[in-house]
Amino acid sequence: MTLDGATALVTGGAVRLGREISLALARAGADVVICYRQSRDAADEIAKEERAHGVRALALQADAADSDQVEGLMARVLDEFARIDLLVANAGAFRRTPFATLTESDWDEMVRGNLDVFLVPATCIGRLMKAQGSGCIIAMADVAGLSPWPDYAPYSIAKSGVISLAQALARELAPEVRVNAIAPGPILFPADGDEAAFRREIARTLLRRHGTSSDITEAVLFLARAEFITGVVLPVDGGRLLSA
Repeated sequence: MTLDGATALVTGGAVRLGREISLALARAGADVVICYRQSRDAADEIAKEERAHGVRALALQADAADSDQVEGLMARVLDEFARIDLLVANAGAFRRTPFATLTESDWDEMVRGNLDVFLVPATCIGRLMKAQGSGCIIAMADVAGLSPWPDYAPYSIAKSGVISLAQALARELAPEVRVNAIAPGPILFPADGDEAAFRREIARTLLRRHGTSSDITEAVLFLARAEFITGVVLPVDGGRLLSA
């Protein structure tokens, strides 16, 4: 895929990793649609920054787990850009859920906030891409989806579902559409998280350091451009999986 002049849609594209992915795509020459659920001011500010790179940018509100809202989002994008070349399904939720106090609502929240936010847009946009004859979908998974974390069972299982869905869609949408997943390791920790746990995660990586947002944006750009790669899960984890 040539990103210059392509239309990219990034869910959860207003904050944290989503923000950096959106900006990296704009710098690469893509027109970018930022899909946000609550972060309107941040999304508008990023769209303004992206336009300074000479590309078109649009910030649109939608719940990526709601099919009606996603269909409405697609209609607005197609009115503006006529097609969607790249979907980066970055929206996600993260919360510690110890097994001793695990509830049904914990499962529902993590599945909706991680698997459904990929399933719904990937299904809708994947069908569009197949009909238009080309496209690329990149899902943001997690190394926890490959090796579950203690105290994060619903999150880990939801991310495992993201990985399985990406591989299933790679089969269903081929040959017109490529579908891949990225599995970050210790990259951006929540501001209100457990510092001791974060230090333990970093110590378990082979490289003995945490990654940066640019490690993820480079992976996104690589997979978007890699025309002969589909159905893969790319760990960006400093070797964390090998030391598990």
